[in-house]
Amino acid sequence: MGSQSVSFAQKSLKGRTSYSEGRYTSVVNELFPPTHKLLPQINQIYELDLAWGEFRVLDEEALIRRGAYFRSVDGVDTHHYRICMRTPDQVNASSRQDRKNFFAANVFAVGYATHGLFPYRGKFHPQMVKAVLNIMGLKPGRTVFDPMAGCGTTGIEASIMGIDSVTNELSPFACLMTRAKVGALDVDVRRLRELRVKAQDIFDELSKTFCKAPRREHRLDFDQNHAHLPFDGEKGGGRSLARLPVALRELLKLCFLDSVGYAARRASKTPRALFPDVLGRYLDAAEAFNTTRQELGLRLGKCSVLQGDARSLKLSNDFADGILFSPPYSFAIDYLENDRPQLELLGVDADELKLGMVGLRGDGRNEAQRIEARLGEYFADMRLILHECCRVLRRGCYCTLIVGSNTNQTGGVTLEDRLVDIAKSEGFTLDFQIMREIEGIRNTMREEYLLFFKKS
Repeated sequence: MGSQSVSFAQKSLKGRTSYSEGRYTSVVNELFPPTHKLLPQINQIYELDLAWGEFRVLDEEALIRRGAYFRSVDGVDTHHYRICMRTPDQVNASSRQDRKNFFAANVFAVGYATHGLFPYRGKFHPQMVKAVLNIMGLKPGRTVFDPMAGCGTTGIEASIMGIDSVTNELSPFACLMTRAKVGALDVDVRRLRELRVKAQDIFDELSKTFCKAPRREHRLDFDQNHAHLPFDGEKGGGRSLARLPVALRELLKLCFLDSVGYAARRASKTPRALFPDVLGRYLDAAEAFNTTRQELGLRLGKCSVLQGDARSLKLSNDFADGILFSPPYSFAIDYLENDRPQLELLGVDADELKLGMVGLRGDGRNEAQRIEARLGEYFADMRLILHECCRVLRRGCYCTLIVGSNTNQTGGVTLEDRLVDIAKSEGFTLDFQIMREIEGIRNTMREEYLLFFKKS
């Protein structure tokens, strides 16, 4: 890093430069030659499984360029290590300590590049996604498809690896997140520096379109009459922002929505007061990645973002070289309620959107009836989605699902077992699976499964 200031990653890893030596030294030495060094912070069996999978399918050059779990190969630092080691601070100084601890303990797993912008509940770890893409045999020139993309983790990670991607998501807000995060992977850092000193002016210009007036103290009212910002090209407004590249416009829009949502959880701060700090974190993350991208000479993959229903895809047969997605864990997380403030600001009818959301439909007179109805709707939807996945996937290619069960909320039903049966009936064969234990005493879901299906 030379004379540069100490990064968030370096501070988090101070004194922790080994790779789980106390627990896995003998196993690591048996699995990998001394020329291949694993990253710090590897402490679960599934991570060793994924590292072993990468080691078996990638040559040394590919491991350096696209590997997820290796620090160096034959003395050469991997691209993943270099990207992560430039990771800036991921949280505000006033954030809860458990949030700070999470990012510090997962420097190589979650917050690097633009993945940490607008942290989204329930998303899968980018580092894990990178390894899965490698094990699936995807490489530059191939196309991966994510039918339920959420905040765009698959598309972002594929782009970093030079793999083309198509992401599909029903929620307009989630599509915005993907476009903003992917777009920020390739921007001119000089433009980022210009924006830092204009935070309040940028907020005021955005708020004219998004918000009418304060609803109550510290909260902004929602304006559903404007689905687009002035800098989207509408006549008559937003001239200063209109001159910015599309990628930066989307990034600023997401930052604004992040600040409003953050203020809703902080009674002592207004969105306008929070916006400069949030913008600073966004610009730091984008600048850090773009600087490393230029140093490494990365050629990014192209990501196409589609808004649509995964149960009925408007895509041609056999177009994808691989499919990777994490379907909603039924009712473990209510994504719509989490995003309702942002959806309303974008002019989206959240209740109407709910009618098409997987895992959120199904009613009954009591809890048992509600669970039964929701499970019925969920598995019926997933059958349609897996049928569509089989249609758009090329023969012999992988469709990988990452899913777990909160059996307290499903009446003891394990989603992964039923999804295996449904996938088999729709033309897939389960090639192998990896179990990931979910750490943390507060988690009601104990493990999730990486299910590697092949199209027969």
